[in-house]
Amino acid sequence: MADGPENSEDINSKHDEEEKAENIPCEDEVAQLREKILRMTAEFDNFRKRSIKERDEYRKFAVEQIVIELLEVYDNFERALESAKQTDDVASVVKGVEMVFKQFAGILEKEGLQKIECVGAEFDPYMHEAMMHVEHPDHDENTVVDVCKPGYCLHTKVIRPAMVAVSKKPEDAGKNESNGKDA
Repeated sequence: MADGPENSEDINSKHDEEEKAENIPCEDEVAQLREKILRMTAEFDNFRKRSIKERDEYRKFAVEQIVIELLEVYDNFERALESAKQTDDVASVVKGVEMVFKQFAGILEKEGLQKIECVGAEFDPYMHEAMMHVEHPDHDENTVVDVCKPGYCLHTKVIRPAMVAVSKKPEDAGKNESNGKDA
């Protein structure tokens, strides 16, 4: 029976050696996976930094083309001012300024800017900002009757709502209607 305990020790040591041999490939695989995760994390971090840098560069130069076009308007305004100082012909100065204004408006329209047309339209809180209510018998209630400051859309987005005067029913008209209903 002396063979039994010696055999069990041999079996245990063989089993431990097999476990160690099995663990070595697992440890190597874990180390490789850790290294791969570290590399991927570093690559992602570099990608994120590069994306931020590219976005900042894009923002910096995105307006370059429109600025170049607006420089032409700027130059024309300078010429108009110089011309106005040297002439007594007010009509020609006004005509020149109108031409520059049309050039400026054309550039903005080309970029997608649209003036909000609102006189006679129903008040829309997304496109209009009511500055005052005006009693107006010729218009329905909540109709825009005057524009204090024009509003603009850039493509489909309202970038500045129009500041408007909105009609309301005259107070005596409301009383007359209620009196007429009672009779």
